[in-house]
Amino acid sequence: MAVVIADAGPLIAFAKIKKLDLLQQLFSEVLLTESVKKEVLTSQSNDALLIKEAINNGCLKCVADPKLETIVSRSLGGGEKTVIELALQSEESALLIMDDLLARKTALRHKLNVVGTAMLIYGAENKQLISNADELIDELRLKKYRISKQVIESIKRQLSA
Repeated sequence: MAVVIADAGPLIAFAKIKKLDLLQQLFSEVLLTESVKKEVLTSQSNDALLIKEAINNGCLKCVADPKLETIVSRSLGGGEKTVIELALQSEESALLIMDDLLARKTALRHKLNVVGTAMLIYGAENKQLISNADELIDELRLKKYRISKQVIESIKRQLSA
């Protein structure tokens, strides 16, 4: 089974729509690094409080930042670097949950498996964990979380193939 590691963006997205529990339903364990934890808990927003609660109740598991040995890009944030590095150093195969395009491209260059927020939402619908993925995507957009129409169209094509 793959190690599942989440970046800050998707955690914030799932918190915005109050669906952090979907991550636990989809995966037995979701890891985040200390750097990601710091990013998502910097504010006192409702999103941050929900993520903190998910960490406290074990829905999300925080792990120490790995020593950065491979990822040296100045364009990536600290959380993104540590998430990718943790996946590279993992003895098991890893699945990264990330939305940032540059971070995704970097992870893919290192032959890592990457999935984004939208794909997980549509995957949850396919597994009948939620009833309507489009409604959750619309809710994310209303809350200013950017997911392009092209991404949604691509996901729908992949899932119908």
